[in-house]
Amino acid sequence: MRPILALTALALASPALADGHKPGDGPAGGFGAPTYGEVSLVTNFQPDPHTVQVEAGGPTVQTHTDQRTGNRCQGHFADAPDFRLNFTDGDLGFPLSFYVHSGADTVLLVASPDGEVHCNDDYEGLNPAIRFDTPQGGAYNIWVGTYAPLSGQPPVAELSITEYETITPDFTRAFFGEDDRVVIDAATAPWNMIGFLDLSEASCTATLIGPSTVLTSAHCLAENGQIVTPPVEFLAGFQNGAHVARSGISGYHVAQGYLNGEQEGTDYAFVYLTEPLGDQLGWMDVGPLTAQELSALQSGTGPDILQAGYSYDQQGVLTGNLSCPFIEVAPQNVLVHQCDTLQGDSGSPLFIQDGERFRIIGVESRTDPMPDQEYDRNVAMYVDYVVRELATLGTGGPSSGPVTPLK
Repeated sequence: MRPILALTALALASPALADGHKPGDGPAGGFGAPTYGEVSLVTNFQPDPHTVQVEAGGPTVQTHTDQRTGNRCQGHFADAPDFRLNFTDGDLGFPLSFYVHSGADTVLLVASPDGEVHCNDDYEGLNPAIRFDTPQGGAYNIWVGTYAPLSGQPPVAELSITEYETITPDFTRAFFGEDDRVVIDAATAPWNMIGFLDLSEASCTATLIGPSTVLTSAHCLAENGQIVTPPVEFLAGFQNGAHVARSGISGYHVAQGYLNGEQEGTDYAFVYLTEPLGDQLGWMDVGPLTAQELSALQSGTGPDILQAGYSYDQQGVLTGNLSCPFIEVAPQNVLVHQCDTLQGDSGSPLFIQDGERFRIIGVESRTDPMPDQEYDRNVAMYVDYVVRELATLGTGGPSSGPVTPLK
C-alpha cells in the first residue's frame, strides 16, 4: 500500500552540471545499459515509493558541484548507470524525488532528461536524496556511489523513487499517532500461514486460504489494466531470511473489476502455488462479519482484529497489529480500519479468531490522504466480493476459472 507522508515543505537543492565531464566520460554521460534494470513510471504511480536494491560504489572517482548550494559531491561510482527511470509526467504538479538508504556512506547522482547531472551526498545522516520540484518527462539515469573507495564486497543500498512531498517518511499520520506494530513469531500458527510474496520487481504480503492458494492485493501484480509484476515465489512464515515453507507459482487470477479500472472493492488477487503448503500449515477461512460481530465492533466490544505483513521499513520482518481499531464497513466493499500499515503490507490479511480457526475479513489495499482530518484513512477490501469469486474459482488451484498460468 502507498504510505501517506506528511505534506511539509522540503528545501532540498537540485544539484546540477558535472565538473569538466563530457558525454561518454563516466556517470556524466555515455549511458550504457543500467546494471540493476529500469522501470517506466507515469505520474501518480503505485506503489509509491518504487524501490530497488543495488550494490553501491564502483571504480570511477567523480566530483560534481551542486549549483544551488555550491557544495561539491565526490564519490566512487560504476561507469554504467545502476538504474534507469523512464518517467512520463502527467502535469499533476507532483515533485519527483530519489533517495537512498544504506548502512554505508553513499553518494547519489541523477542524470536528468535534459542531460544535466545532479548530485547529493548527505541529506539525512549519510543517506543522500535529490528532489525535482518540476520534473521533466524522459529518462533519468541513476548512480549510487560510495564516498570511500570499495574494499571487499560492495555495500547494499535501497534506492527509492517517490512523488510524495516529503522524501523521508513521517509516519505519525499513517500510524494514527503511535506505531503499535509488534514483531511476530512467524513460525507459529496462525502467523505461519502469512508469507512473503516475491514478485518480479517488488514484494507484497499474501495469506494461505486453501491447500495451494494465497490471497493478496491486485495492485501488487497489475497496473493500468496490465500485469506488470507477476509473482515468482511464496515464502510462508518468512522472517529474517528464514521461512517455514516455500513454493513456486503456477498461476494467478486478478479480479477482473480491478483490471477494468473499477478499483473500489476489487483490489484483490489469488495466486496459485506449485506446492500444497496449506496441507502442511493449514489456511485461513475467508468470510464477512456476521451481523452480531459487526454490531459488537461498532460498539467497541467486538473480536480483536489482527493483521500482519512485511512493512517496507522493516525489510524481511513480519510485523503486525494484535488489536486494530475498527472504523466501518463502507460502501463498495471497503473496510476502513486503523491498523498501522505501510507499503509492503499490501495484500496482508485483516482477520479475527473464529473458534479454533481464523477468518479473513479484509485484504489490505491502500491509505487515502485526508489532509483536513487528524489522520489518514486506511482501506482494506472487505471480503464480500472475494467470497463470491472464490465460489466460482475454488481454492484448490488453477484447474477452473479464468486463471493466468505462468509461462
